[in-house]
Amino acid sequence: MPTYQTFISSFQKGQFKDFDQFYHLTSKQVFFTLKKYIQDIMLIEDFMQDVYMKFIDKIQDVDSSKNVKSYLTTIARNLAIDYLRKQKHVTLDDVQVYQAFDASQVEKDYMWLLEHLDLTEKEIVYLHVIEDLKFKDIALIVDKPVGTVLWKYQEARKKMKELIKDAI
Repeated sequence: MPTYQTFISSFQKGQFKDFDQFYHLTSKQVFFTLKKYIQDIMLIEDFMQDVYMKFIDKIQDVDSSKNVKSYLTTIARNLAIDYLRKQKHVTLDDVQVYQAFDASQVEKDYMWLLEHLDLTEKEIVYLHVIEDLKFKDIALIVDKPVGTVLWKYQEARKKMKELIKDAI
């Protein structure tokens, strides 16, 4: 199986024969990034196309030594946020980022905990715990220094622990 560097190198040369394979490897993370912000599946599918079109348009600027999934996630996040900002009746603070996690009581409890975090803390916790991203990749996505991301994550964990102690 080709590496992400191989895919990027081929794409930069105008060779897109392996694009379907690349899409298959990366689309799940892009989808769930969009799902955090937008609940309409049809709209998400439109945004998926937009993400990959922007990616291809900027392929010459892509550094193949960097995390390509983080790059795609950043594009998806920015497109979703831009869309939400254009909606006059919706602000970014109103977005229910974690609506998809209500299938079990554990997930409901987790949701309850997340509701007590600010949007940045929610996003960092989600990206680290659910998406299993490293803090350096999260820093690229949220456009904050790694130290700030680590600090925000620790603060979120402290808040969640206090809430659990108070609930018991």
